[in-house]
Amino acid sequence: MIKRVLGLTVVVILIGLVGVYVLSARQTAPKSGAGAQPATTAADVSKMPLVNVTIAQIKPELLTEWQDFQKNETIPMLQKAGVKQRSAASTVVGPAFQYVFLTPAANLAARDGDSPPVKALGQDGARAYGQKNRRFIDSQRTYVVRVRTDLTYQPDPNAQLPVAVVSEYSLVPGHTADFENYIKADLTAAHKQLKTGGFAVYQPLFGGDGNGFVVVTMVHNFAELDQGPAITRAFGQARAAAVQQKLAGIVAHVERTISREVPELSFHPRMVSENR
Repeated sequence: MIKRVLGLTVVVILIGLVGVYVLSARQTAPKSGAGAQPATTAADVSKMPLVNVTIAQIKPELLTEWQDFQKNETIPMLQKAGVKQRSAASTVVGPAFQYVFLTPAANLAARDGDSPPVKALGQDGARAYGQKNRRFIDSQRTYVVRVRTDLTYQPDPNAQLPVAVVSEYSLVPGHTADFENYIKADLTAAHKQLKTGGFAVYQPLFGGDGNGFVVVTMVHNFAELDQGPAITRAFGQARAAAVQQKLAGIVAHVERTISREVPELSFHPRMVSENR
């Protein structure tokens, strides 16, 4: 939140998207500088949040009907099944009619039980739901990713940042640590200097490229993108060129898309103030 690392031409997220791609680390990562791992302490990646990602390509002629189906049947079904939140995003620069959904996962063991449609509707109801749903789908793929809270930089987790640039990196084998160092030493430093809305980092575990990362940069609007890359703006052309040269030996491929949060297809836990 992409078609190789996550299969997202998103995420995502995240968020955040876009927010998809939002479920985004806005909802799961500790605020930078408050609860983040100290630089001298190795982060325990295994304890970081998991996210389920579903990327659906919708048949163009059925898009409006599918959106109504999501609002009127899918969201109520998920909520009845106990799913607490879902972030939705649509790809606006990249594959058309593509949507990405992110839901938090407590662990992989949760997949041993019944699926949400079975929990909410029973076996017969789940079969009927599946038949309706499949009519809209041109293709669909699911992934499990980890939110790298140690690499994520989000100064204000509650900021409204509905547009996301999703950079999907496939790494040269053996260079994971080098890429993580680039995030910490170069990318984070640039975003902190510019006081941007930040970015979330996802690491695919299952369903896609196991040797890659997805970096989801959140912005207020498309006009922000006209300003150029954060590293160039913060440090100038010379350092940006040096960073790019360094990445040439680390990154085998990168693909960027832009996504926008879709609030009407998302839901989240109701806060106390919302229940009054």
